[in-house]
Amino acid sequence: MNVFIIGLGLIGGSFALDIQQEFKNVTIYGIDSSEEHGDLALERGIIHQKATFSELSNADIVIIAIPVDVSQEVILKTLDNISDTCLVFDVGSTKELICDAVKNHPKRRNFLATHPIAGTEFSGPNAALTNLFRSKTNIICEVEKTAFKRLSNYKKKHWIFFQN
Repeated sequence: MNVFIIGLGLIGGSFALDIQQEFKNVTIYGIDSSEEHGDLALERGIIHQKATFSELSNADIVIIAIPVDVSQEVILKTLDNISDTCLVFDVGSTKELICDAVKNHPKRRNFLATHPIAGTEFSGPNAALTNLFRSKTNIICEVEKTAFKRLSNYKKKHWIFFQN
């Protein structure tokens, strides 16, 4: 399984750590606007490889973990570059503008808007924590607009870290 994470701070890095803990046959690719964050995430074993948007066609799952004010453009760019079988989800705090931005995209069915209720006051790759999401609530928005096939492929196998 190829998981691409865009944004390698507290939330994205914590997802990467938990995914690696649960799934041994996963490769985590990281994309971050900060070269320093990418290097640090690689050094700390948060990701296995740094990547670029042009490599997103190889992704099975893309997690977008960047601030909401810049995520709309990144989500659209991501959807433009993924395969038809990829699931993309963002983990930003607000959804109205994001859901509005993707509503007419040809790959809208590949997108899931989520908001895990977890975090700390720290940021960056050094803030990443294992089990940050364990026993936490994850709000899922507009699930009916995401292709059921995408969700059923991942729901039981890949969302285990949200279980109580």
